[in-house]
Amino acid sequence: MSITTTMRSLVILTYHSLDDSDSVVSVAPGVFETQMASLADGDIRAISLREALDFRKSRNDWPENVLVLTFDDGFANVYEQALPVLVRHGFGATVFLIAGHAGGTNDWDSPPPGLGVRPMISWREAERLMESDVEIGAHGLHHVDLSRMGGDAVETEIADGVERIRSNLGQAPQTFAYPYGFVTPHVAGIAARHFRACCTTVHRRASVEPLSLLPRIEMYYFRNCRDLRPLAFGRLDRVIALRRWMRAARRWFMRPACGALTRTNPHVESGVCARTNP
Repeated sequence: MSITTTMRSLVILTYHSLDDSDSVVSVAPGVFETQMASLADGDIRAISLREALDFRKSRNDWPENVLVLTFDDGFANVYEQALPVLVRHGFGATVFLIAGHAGGTNDWDSPPPGLGVRPMISWREAERLMESDVEIGAHGLHHVDLSRMGGDAVETEIADGVERIRSNLGQAPQTFAYPYGFVTPHVAGIAARHFRACCTTVHRRASVEPLSLLPRIEMYYFRNCRDLRPLAFGRLDRVIALRRWMRAARRWFMRPACGALTRTNPHVESGVCARTNP
């Protein structure tokens, strides 16, 4: 599909866990509730990534006066804390679910300090989310760094995650978030065969990027921001750019081959990696 070079930008927000631990993947439930109310007060609608893609397909542009909400991993507190808020405002969202941990806990890696062991969304809860206009996307079967895997292993990890979701929810996911944000051209090529769009952790608005490499804004950096209208209307773009440059500089100095980031802080300090597969 051809893409206009004057395409509008789209804000895609990344949340993980809604809890009061103040961990690097956490936003307090009360803050989230206030953030969503600020959007509603500003006549800004939150939608799923699927809805944004449908609009782009039909209009060759991103929609206006909306932003996309995404939740990585599938923590149960998203069902418990976010869903009532979303329903109240008539908002949509996308939850990128780790298929192999549905109904389990966040034991795919050591939890970041403060977070502790948390339950994950069950398949029944995922069904209820879907009934409330929340899209279930994929986040892999086991939440592994795909950029460190060979091609066959990447295909298996992605395809098995897709099949696990399809067999439990009756439909295959249309969208994907790269675990830890790490992606190589090879990984992106495989993911593009399975999904309409894939999300990275590159910290900026989406616009004319390939749909397999959509950037998002990490809400950990805005966990104390209760009014999201300035973010939605572009008044914080310089702050976002500064944070993106700081992250890029940190990655440059911390890695030998980008892998040091995964070992140091895989939850926030991640992004598109130029590493080649082993």
